[in-house]
Amino acid sequence: MISPFGGRMKKHVIIGIAAGISLLVLYAITLVLLQSLEHTIDQTRRIWYWLLPLSIGFGIQMGLFSFMRKKLRERRRTETASTAASGAVSGGSMVACCAHHLTEVLPIIGLSSLTIFLGRYQIFFMAIGVIANIIGITVMLDTIQRLGLSHRLSHLRLNMGLVKKVSMALSIPVALISFFIFF
Repeated sequence: MISPFGGRMKKHVIIGIAAGISLLVLYAITLVLLQSLEHTIDQTRRIWYWLLPLSIGFGIQMGLFSFMRKKLRERRRTETASTAASGAVSGGSMVACCAHHLTEVLPIIGLSSLTIFLGRYQIFFMAIGVIANIIGITVMLDTIQRLGLSHRLSHLRLNMGLVKKVSMALSIPVALISFFIFF
C-alpha cells in the first residue's frame, strides 16, 4: 500500500490502523444491535473524546505488537517472555477499555443491577482504559528499544525503560484522581 507521505506503508502501520478502526466498528455494531442506531449516535457524540484515544491507543499497541513479532521472527530470537508480557499488558488494557460495554450485554443475561453500577462508572472505566493503553504502549516501546528491534528507537536518547516506569508510577495517582472525579 502506498503511503500518503510517499513510499510504501509498513505492514505494522496498516495493522494498527485497521485495529483501531475495527475497534470503533465493533463498538458501533455492538451498540446498534443491542440498542439502536439513534442510541449509538447519541452515545458516540457524548463520549467521542474517550472513544478516540481508546481506539488510537489500541491501534498503536496492535501495530507495535505486529512490529515486534515480525522483527523477532526475522532475527529468530526467543525473547518470548518480553513479547508475551507486552501482549498481556496490551490485552489487559483492552479489557479495561471495553469493560464499559458490559452495560449493553448484562441485562440480556439477567444482571440488571450490575448494569446500573457499570453504567454509572462508565467514564471511569474508559479513563482506566486510556491509562492502560499508555502503559501498554510504553511497555512495548521499552521492549523494542531493549531488544534493539528498531534502529531509530535504539538510538533515541529517551530511555523507554524510564518512561515505562514513570508512566506506571503516574498511573496510580491518575487512576485515583479519576476515581474521585468520576464517582
